[in-house]
Amino acid sequence: MRVSSWDKRKYLTITAVTIIVVILDQITKEIIDRSLELSQYITIIPNFVDIHYIRNTGAAFGIMSRLPDGARIPFLVGVSIVAMALILYLFVKAESNRKNYIFSLSLILAGALGNLIDRIWLGEVRDFIDLHIYNLHWPIFNVADSAITIGIILLGYELLIVEPKMSKKGTS
Repeated sequence: MRVSSWDKRKYLTITAVTIIVVILDQITKEIIDRSLELSQYITIIPNFVDIHYIRNTGAAFGIMSRLPDGARIPFLVGVSIVAMALILYLFVKAESNRKNYIFSLSLILAGALGNLIDRIWLGEVRDFIDLHIYNLHWPIFNVADSAITIGIILLGYELLIVEPKMSKKGTS
């Protein structure tokens, strides 16, 4: 089977994005882990951005954090692995010319892997970016969470805006 240059770029994209995001995620988490005590925070921009070191034992927004470790950790690791397998399946099936779709899947995969590494090694995920407007806080997150969020936004745009436009052009 011959691989076209488009296919090579597709696989290069997922590889490069995953390596860059996971390394950046793990390095920033390690810097925070070594520099701050748990629950310590540093104000970066008053009333807007803080570095606030916490550990999230649950899933997004702390969901399932109160389950016992023996159930929670295997469940969350399993869900992460299944989600990553689904992303890889979608990636392999993706047409090579759908660059934004491929990039969005790459970001989601990279973010999931970054948090999975923490969950496997530590049993929890290190979070530290605290965005807020005065006392109105978004849940504290990390680089991996950012990659997942950006990837989901791009994927939504592709599936809800770009794809329907492409379908209309194809039928008219």
